[in-house]
Amino acid sequence: MKAFVIVEPGKAELQDVPKPEAGPGEVLIKVRASGFCGTDIHTFKGEHPSKYPLIPGHEFSGVVAEVGAGVTRFTVGAPVTADPNIFCESCYYCKQNKQIHCENIQVIGNTRSGAFAEYVTVPERCVFSAAGLNLDQAAMAEPLGCVINAHNKIVIPLGGSVVIFGAGTIGLMHLLMAKRRGAAQVVVVDLKAEQLHMAETLGADQTYLSGIGTVAELREAFPRGFDVVIDATGAPKVVEMAIPLTAKTGTFMAFGACPINSKATINPFDLYYNDWKLIGSYALEKTLGQSIALLRSGLNLEPLVGQRITLDDMPEWFDRFQKGATNNKIIVTFDS
Repeated sequence: MKAFVIVEPGKAELQDVPKPEAGPGEVLIKVRASGFCGTDIHTFKGEHPSKYPLIPGHEFSGVVAEVGAGVTRFTVGAPVTADPNIFCESCYYCKQNKQIHCENIQVIGNTRSGAFAEYVTVPERCVFSAAGLNLDQAAMAEPLGCVINAHNKIVIPLGGSVVIFGAGTIGLMHLLMAKRRGAAQVVVVDLKAEQLHMAETLGADQTYLSGIGTVAELREAFPRGFDVVIDATGAPKVVEMAIPLTAKTGTFMAFGACPINSKATINPFDLYYNDWKLIGSYALEKTLGQSIALLRSGLNLEPLVGQRITLDDMPEWFDRFQKGATNNKIIVTFDS
């Protein structure tokens, strides 16, 4: 089969590789759609504990092509998506229902072959039915599940205020969730005017083009700060700038993945005096089902799709992506 393979950190190419087979308890999925994610860049750069060569891709949907011995919940031809995180369910953290910190975790597209390929194998316990869903949107259930996991950790007061730094796909998903959670004011900040326009069409109450005077503008417009501040950029300087915009007793959510060993400065007296809550949210944790339920309820992620490409286009578009020269979700589509 054809696959996009990271040969070694910093080098990737299309290759013909053996088609996988479904082992015991596994489902072989014929991939129909697979989305780009910033995590794929970290894997490409060698910033994750991956073994190379490796096929990346962990946001995907498809149809069941084969089932292994012992699989009972899925049949050939069924539309599906999957949670890429494979937990051992027996280590210290799994036994405390903190599976995302599983000491033996495997991740599709990171520690084992992923879905930038015509076929991918997934343990049955990680597979979810995508019946009734558009498969492009089903491929976006995984990043939506990550955002839901974050929102499960915070409280947005009804009528509250939220500011989101970053208007990429993830930032826009945070916008959609914040509006659904009852925020009266959702403000979005980004470097790209076209992304801010997208935020406005999706319901942002105000948008700000990021620049030297942005913090002053936000302080003037919201002198008491925001009930919830979300960083979806992963830029340490943005984190440092954003935390002081948190209102008294408010919450700062670190969602974007800052570089390893990066630093941001905070005045600990402000943390103490303002009763701030500083929390992080890493990946999704048993929230894919919630994501699928929202998609089935009518949540429309189609506006977040920036480009549909083929696997043959991947070398060119992945290069653009890792250079920051793309907007919104890029989805690799496969023939049915």
